[in-house]
Amino acid sequence: MTPPSSALTALEPMAESIQSYPPSSQISFNQEQICLLEAFYPGTRAYNAQLVVHLNGAFDPATLERAVNDVIARHESLRTTITLQARGYQAQVHPQFHFKVDIHDISDVPEARQEDRFAALKAECTSRTFDLETLPLMDIRAVRFRADKWRLIHVEHHAIHDGWSLGLLWHEIQQTYNALKKGRTPRLAAPPVQYQQFVAWQRARMQGDYGRQAISFWRDYLDGTSPEISISSRHSDGSSLDGRNYEVNLSPDRFAAVKAAARRFSVSNFVVMFSVFSALLAKASGETDFAVGTAVNARTEVELEPMIGMVVNTVPLRVRVQPGEAWRSVCRTVQSSLFRALRYQDLPLSHLIRELGVVQKKGKNPIFQHCFSFHDSRVPKIEMENIDGYIKETQNQTAKFDINVIVIPASADRGTVETRMFWQFSDSLFSHEDCCQLIEEYLILLGAISEAE
Repeated sequence: MTPPSSALTALEPMAESIQSYPPSSQISFNQEQICLLEAFYPGTRAYNAQLVVHLNGAFDPATLERAVNDVIARHESLRTTITLQARGYQAQVHPQFHFKVDIHDISDVPEARQEDRFAALKAECTSRTFDLETLPLMDIRAVRFRADKWRLIHVEHHAIHDGWSLGLLWHEIQQTYNALKKGRTPRLAAPPVQYQQFVAWQRARMQGDYGRQAISFWRDYLDGTSPEISISSRHSDGSSLDGRNYEVNLSPDRFAAVKAAARRFSVSNFVVMFSVFSALLAKASGETDFAVGTAVNARTEVELEPMIGMVVNTVPLRVRVQPGEAWRSVCRTVQSSLFRALRYQDLPLSHLIRELGVVQKKGKNPIFQHCFSFHDSRVPKIEMENIDGYIKETQNQTAKFDINVIVIPASADRGTVETRMFWQFSDSLFSHEDCCQLIEEYLILLGAISEAE
């Protein structure tokens, strides 16, 4: 995701800080889009996020439970439920409640079978669904392999926070855990704003001059693009968001070649990999002017950076790719389009869809049907008292788009040396063979761009 930028913030200075806004009882536009789609697909897991925290050392689950509860007390978004009322979706912030970390002890299982047992527990946890009207909207379970080896399975609903917030959450959890283990009172700075203040500020911003300017920009930016492109011969009835999920790991050498191409073309690593995905779609669909979604941080104000909540936005990035076009030209065009789109990156997708008069249909995403993003928001290295570890994101066999690709660059904090690519295909549109072929074609094109001048 695109990190916050002071340069972008300076474009639209606010007369009042977010702190000056009284909390709203409404939900954000970002949450609204999730709620509308969940109304189409009741019981879906597509808007769950899941990860595994690997821990090595003398872990204390009781202290973790205390730490998580302390962090929940700090952030209203972690104590908020959403209900549909006559006046629309409404948020209710609840008083502090007791969050429980369940423990699963598999230390008595033979070591050769522990991974199978863990996989079954993980599948059980990641297949669960949440009721937005009922707390908690987060689930953390501790699995004990032996005294000095644990894993945490963390599943949550995306309505409560985004990928940027995930790093904040686990940073605060381990800071609090460390203080508690040392017998100290945790001393974390109070969040400058709470999420419901952000909601009030966002709605005022989008319904004012800035919002009107942003809609005008996006209307002009998207004018002339193909509203729907498909690379599948199948038709989806839109009955579910079931997906076929694959993970592809790029070796350090292969990603180094991507970075070298980015330097040659004077673009970012993201632009190189996004350009290859765009070229793949253009070749398969025959279209030359279309939009591809990409997730952006959208925290355009400094006050939003320490806030846990759902702020991430998916914006349509206009792509123009001609058959046989040189890679350098494709990348520079994509980068120019990206810079333009970032100017109004915080206009929520649901607000844009409504203002453009686009009718949302079950089984077909409006404006764009494919998405490609970098998930490079900082996730802390786990360094708890007498413990080290790392966080590893996982998938749950769903797909919110025809094709959704998430790139997680290698990171020492994440304990990875390879760049991970999550490929999520709509199960109703693509067979296993289709998915493998498209991934292979992407990798071939990625090799070609890595060697291009």
